Amino acid sequence: MSTVTAWQVIGGKMSYIDALFKKDEDKIYVVERDPKKGRIFTEYDARYVFYYEDARGKHRSMTGAPYRECSVPHNKEFIKEQRIRSNKQLYENDINPVFRCLEENYLGKETPKLNVMFFDIEVDFDPDRGYSTTDDPFMPITAISCYMSWTDQLVTFAVPPKTISMDDAKELTKDLTTQCCSRKRKTC
Repeated sequence: MSTVTAWQVIGGKMSYIDALFKKDEDKIYVVERDPKKGRIFTEYDARYVFYYEDARGKHRSMTGAPYRECSVPHNKEFIKEQRIRSNKQLYENDINPVFRCLEENYLGKETPKLNVMFFDIEVDFDPDRGYSTTDDPFMPITAISCYMSWTDQLVTFAVPPKTISMDDAKELTKDLTTQCCSRKRKTC
């Protein structure tokens, strides 16, 4: 990674980590991340855009043909404008407003470091049928492990085997309950 981290403000905008489009509100909600402030929620007005060929258009296609842009702030207007020009070939009318918003506001910005979690689910063993599969989960879950990349921790929740009482299981694992198991073997 370069000297500019994914968390720094670049060109006045942070890197985004998620976006939600509420069509009924004509709003796009973007989640950004700042190392000092945490999550920042930013709201944008949706922009509905399409292009159509027009001799007086100010935009040019790859072939040099003139096109006019039609941009409206509301979905209902967008549908109405498309119906008005139904006799013309329309371009970019199928682009999701979220992608247009992200392209306009975050193109070229540093990619954020994502918080990733891996899950591992263990199940009991049946001597006759073996281990259960995801499409036929016939055995009970015995443990769930989660690795969290942002804290570099592995957390495991386990159910004691049928052959061990809960008190015996607690005694066997008492030293583990106060430790954070991670690649770096840190303790809490």
